[in-house]
This record gives sequence, C-alpha cells and structure tokens, in this order.
Amino acid sequence: MSVIETANHRPPPRELYYPPARGRYAPRQSVESLYEVRTSVVSGRPNCTEFVQLIRDELTIRKYQRNTIKDYCNNLRNFLRWFGRAPHQVQRADVKAFLLYLADADRSASTLSCYLATIRTAFDKMCLRNVTVGIVTPRKSHSLPVVLSRKEVQHILESTPSLQEKLILGLMYACGLRVSEVARLRYRDLDIDRRVIMVRRGKGLRDRPVILPETFRPLLKSLSSHAMGETFLFASRMKPGKYISPRTIQRIMQRAVAIAGIKKKATPHSLRHSFATHTFEDGCDIRNIQKLLGHVHLETTTIYVKVARPTDPLKIRSPLDRMNELSSPSSNAVSSPVETNSQTSFRLSFHFQCNTEDVTTRVGSNSTPGSTKVTIGIRKAACPNEKPLFLTGIKAEKVREGWFNLSIPPLENWESTLSKLSPANRAKIESPKFYALLQSEIPKRLSQL
Repeated sequence: MSVIETANHRPPPRELYYPPARGRYAPRQSVESLYEVRTSVVSGRPNCTEFVQLIRDELTIRKYQRNTIKDYCNNLRNFLRWFGRAPHQVQRADVKAFLLYLADADRSASTLSCYLATIRTAFDKMCLRNVTVGIVTPRKSHSLPVVLSRKEVQHILESTPSLQEKLILGLMYACGLRVSEVARLRYRDLDIDRRVIMVRRGKGLRDRPVILPETFRPLLKSLSSHAMGETFLFASRMKPGKYISPRTIQRIMQRAVAIAGIKKKATPHSLRHSFATHTFEDGCDIRNIQKLLGHVHLETTTIYVKVARPTDPLKIRSPLDRMNELSSPSSNAVSSPVETNSQTSFRLSFHFQCNTEDVTTRVGSNSTPGSTKVTIGIRKAACPNEKPLFLTGIKAEKVREGWFNLSIPPLENWESTLSKLSPANRAKIESPKFYALLQSEIPKRLSQL
C-alpha cells in the first residue's frame, strides 16, 4: 500500500514498518566517561599570591619533584610580576610579549623553554586556558658535553684531600651517577656480593641498577659492615639524618679541578659524560650504556657517539700527522750544493755560528749547530777564488726536530753589501725567490749538521 504524503497527511512512524532492534543491536543509553571531565584547579579570580599557592598545591599533589616545584613557582611569580595584572587576564599575546622580553634581554633558549613550560603547565593544563597554544618551544643549541680524558680523571681523584671526597667523585665516574643520585645513596642500596648499586628514585622517579666498581668494593664492604641500612652513605655534617648537599659536591669538584690544574670547564656532571664516553670507546653497546645512564630515549645517549674518539686510532689518523710525515726531512737525505745554473751568475755558501763558536761550513759538513747565526757568502761564479761578500744578521732558532724559525733582517741592513753587486744580481737578491731559497735551504742544511 503506497502512502501519499500531503500537507495534512504524514507517513506513520518507522516503528510501524520495522520492529525495534534486539540483542546487541538494541539501543542503549549513552555512558558518560569520567576521564573526559576536566575541571580547573583554580576557581574564581584569585590574586597573584593565591594563584601561585594553588599551583604549588596542585604540583605537590601530582608528586612533582621538589626542585621542579620550586623552579615553577619562581618562574610563575616572575611572570606575574612582569604582567602586573590579575592572573585571569593573561592572554596569548601577553605570553609572547614576555618571551620576547626575555629574548631581548639575551636570556638563553633553556630559560625561555623553562618559562614557557611553567606557563603552559599552570594556565593550560591546570586552568584550561589555552594561552600557549601555537607558541613553539625555542630552539636550543646542540652543544657537545665536556669530556675529561682518563688521565684528567685520574688527576682529579688524586687531588681530593679526603677519602670521602675521593669516593664521591669516584662513584660518579665509575657508575655514571648524577649529583642527586650519589648524594642520596644509602647503605641498603649496596649489593656487595652481586657488585650492584641500586639507584633509587632517580630522574623521572625511576629505579635502575648500576655496576659497583671493583676498586671501591673492599672500602664499601668495610663501611657497610659498621652502618645501618637506612643510613646515608654520604651524610650531611650540618644536618643529622640528611644526605650531603649537591652544592657541596659541586664545591668538592671545583676544588679538585683547581688542584689538578685542569683548564676545562669541568663539573660533577662531566664525570658522568666521561663515564659514558669512555665506556663507548671501550666497545660497550650503546643500548647497555642507555640502561646504565637511565635514559628514556636512545637519542639522548647517542650524543656520546659524537664526542668519542675512534676505537682504533691507527685506522683513522689526522691528516696533519700524515702531512708532517711526508714533509719531515729524512735523516739519510743528502742535499746537493746550491749550484748556479745558466740563469745565475753567483754562487752561495752558508756559514753557521753556534754558541759563540764560529763554525764555517759548506755542504757536507758534520758540525752540529745549536742556536744558530747564519751568514751567506756571495761569490761570482766566474771567479771562484775571489773574496766573497757576506750577508749577515740571519738567525735560525730550532723549535723542535725538523722545525726552525728564521729571522731575516731588512734589506737596509745589507745596503753596503748589495751596492757592490751588479744591478742584475742585486735584483735577484731582492726577489721573493731568494727568500724562498733561504726558507728551504737553511732548515735543510741545519737538519743535516
């Protein structure tokens, strides 16, 4: 039966033609998800002091680290002091203006990122304001860490005046520990028999095992036998029952670096960098290093691949070393006399004076000069028996084997000698080829003496 829809007649409802669905297809009442319900932690319009306190309480409830809560509150307080108005009036343009203010003040990218993270956490995550949407985190410079050599680490450990300080810095290098991790070590975290140190509540509230060094095993065994398990390995002297301050460890490192005479900007974290770099150079897999350091992402650990030296230095050599090997004079090389060809009309002879003793030599002499004064004799090629003319004032100082510094006086000092030469021969003495000849022949002849 067809139903013709008119203005006064509508078709019957759908339920008359099709029966309602049953079983799994039956209509059900929608369930509201409690996880999608988000409410702001700040109600009303509090002033700046109340707003910072509310954010501090929420960070404490969410179990943020104590230093993180302190930094976030300080950053938030500085931002609101710069803003000068109530927190509920903050807009996206105000956040961008504050970041521009910091950038114009030549603050680092890390500082800008910390302030942006603070504002994003306080206003976007906790107040549902979205005032940082579209603001990109500033780009950071990818600088390589300061890595100490094995000899420098040894000098640092030898420069510590007390056994406790040596143990602190030694564990940081041997296990790759952070400053806060080595400060909070307890005796119960030491497993002497298994050679394992358990790092409790490290960065990100994660536990991880590290290797106990065999060097400190007898000392740690003797110390743990006379201490309670809950006692800190490095207790504070000023506050009983507390661990040593990380700032104290930084002062220990600064003093050891100064005593060792190391010029690098080494910090306690440099010992952690050195541990990772030296372990990778010894052939350890990068995944195992990631586990020992407690890194979540492998990209954080791969930075040590860039600062590590080649595993076999004989396979990859510096091009400067190869260049020096090719250019260094051989001990068996014998140079020929500086003979004049058809284009020259005079002959040169070289005279060397060493340590106030006059040693006159020609090519082939076996004398050994020290700090040398060089005199050049000029004799006409057609008259070998004629008395030569001398150019004096040249000094040759030996820097190291095969290397000499030449000091050649100006032409004005040789004016009396050059005036006795023909214009053609004088032009040859004043030409750059003559100075190039001196720079090549004098070191060659001195290395043969």
